[in-house]
Amino acid sequence: MRNKKKFYSQSQNKNFISKLKRFFLVIVLIFLFFSLTKNIFDYKKTINFYNSFKNEYEQEKKRKIELRTKILKSKDPYEVEKIIRNKLGLLKQDEIAIIIPNPTPTPKINKPKELPIYRQWIETLF
Repeated sequence: MRNKKKFYSQSQNKNFISKLKRFFLVIVLIFLFFSLTKNIFDYKKTINFYNSFKNEYEQEKKRKIELRTKILKSKDPYEVEKIIRNKLGLLKQDEIAIIIPNPTPTPKINKPKELPIYRQWIETLF
């Protein structure tokens, strides 16, 4: 038997090559698209982490300032004396205590809800 080779015409070869190029181009584009979306999601996640960490840092910074002021107040002898007098309910000499009672809440008057005009006419006529 003879070895038969099929010969394709040049137009068929070019057509096949162009299809093959398109296929590889589509594969590369799909790969690039998925790679880009992954990078975008990673970037957003990193930005969210950075913002949350920055907020926590700012809160801790404020807390540190508050604690330092408390420490300074606790070391001041006049402030310590004031805290002790307030807790024990004592007064200094020639000091007057003013006791203000808690305000009583004023009662709220509920107005009856007005009916729409058409309902008022119906009730008036019938």
